[in-house]
Amino acid sequence: MSSQLETSPHHRADVEVSQDGAKVTLKAPAGGATLTSDEAQELASRIFEAAARASGDDPVENDWVRLPMQYLRLTAERLDFAPDGDENKVPAPNSDEPDGSAAEVHCWIKDQTQGNAVHIAAGNVTEHGWYITEVLEHQGVTRADFADSEYLQYFEKALVESEVFLYEIEEESETEGSDDA
Repeated sequence: MSSQLETSPHHRADVEVSQDGAKVTLKAPAGGATLTSDEAQELASRIFEAAARASGDDPVENDWVRLPMQYLRLTAERLDFAPDGDENKVPAPNSDEPDGSAAEVHCWIKDQTQGNAVHIAAGNVTEHGWYITEVLEHQGVTRADFADSEYLQYFEKALVESEVFLYEIEEESETEGSDDA
């Protein structure tokens, strides 16, 4: 549970949920606690997770747990709906090179189950004219995971916007596929 408390965006030190064997313990200040809507949802989620573990279920395996932030790194290829030169061809978001046919897509998705995060990523990729060819990475993350990287700005933007997608388009080389031998 300690790793959940560390990554929880709504954790309050005065309200605790713990699980030991088949028992779930809720600790709150003697006078009770007033929670915001987000804090109440987070507390309900923590109680639900502890209750599932107490009854022998694995809430993560059953995809019942919302993770505060997830990072997915995918490879994708462009769907070719239109012939080259067609002005209706879907351009890639965040790209000055709309003609690339392969991309690495970085996704930051806030407060979703693992399954929902994959569906959200797949929907965004498809909506922008691409299809996922491989999931390279999928994990729960914190700010510290991006502290010394160029990707910290996207993590922080996802905290506000719930979902952020960065498409890194591979430029097609003009000599690709040619045989000079």
